[in-house]
Amino acid sequence: MAQRLGRRLCESCKSEEDLPQAALLEEGFTQEDVDEGITLYKAVGCNKCAGGYKGRVGVYQVMPISEAMSRIIMENGTSVELADQAAKEGVSDLRRSGLRKVKAGILSLEELNRITKE
Repeated sequence: MAQRLGRRLCESCKSEEDLPQAALLEEGFTQEDVDEGITLYKAVGCNKCAGGYKGRVGVYQVMPISEAMSRIIMENGTSVELADQAAKEGVSDLRRSGLRKVKAGILSLEELNRITKE
C-alpha cells in the first residue's frame, strides 16, 4: 500500500478552473474522461478555510499480491516490473487514484501534482 495526504478543497469557495483538452490529457486523464466532461476546481480562499483548503484527504494505491506479483517479488524483480504487472492487473497507481479525486472535485490538480510528482 502507498499513500499520500493532500489538502482538501474548501467546499465554500472552490472555483471552477478551465484547462484545454491537451493539458488534461498530459496530466493523465484519459480521452474517455475528457469526453465525459471534467470540471476542475482550484483553491480560492475564504473566511472558512486556509487559502482555499480545509482538511486533508488520502490518496491511496493498494496492490494485492497475485501469483504473478509474488513470482516477481521472489525473483528479486525491479520496481518497474512490479509496476508493469500492476498495470496489467488493473491496479490504479497513486496518480490515477488522485485523478479520480480531482475529477470528483475533492482535490485540485495543483495539489495532486504537489503530492504525486517528485
